Amino acid sequence: MANSLAKIVLVFGLWGFVFALPSWALVDRSVLKQGMSLPEVVQSFGLPDSIEWVNFQGQAILFVFFETADKGFLQGGPLGGDTVTRDNGRTALPLGFMTDQLAGWGKRFYFQFKPSE
Repeated sequence: MANSLAKIVLVFGLWGFVFALPSWALVDRSVLKQGMSLPEVVQSFGLPDSIEWVNFQGQAILFVFFETADKGFLQGGPLGGDTVTRDNGRTALPLGFMTDQLAGWGKRFYFQFKPSE
């Protein structure tokens, strides 16, 4: 676990200077593939706007959030969409990493693992 966290910090530090994209850039979801590494995601989209660790039944899941416009059924209305609204009121696409690989993304994936508050 500590080794994974050290890798994440290193990746954010190194890749952030070279490949950071503007935070307002739209996330091209067609680039996302299950099994991508965090460095691949950072290279494609730049640094995430925020991160969150979730403990789901003893397994640590890292969610990274990229601010972006909602894409989906009725553009994020009550029936769908793929982004979540963060504390700052902006919409962000959550990407979930399990064992250092992208396991899934989007609002539905995030709420499968996020404890209800």
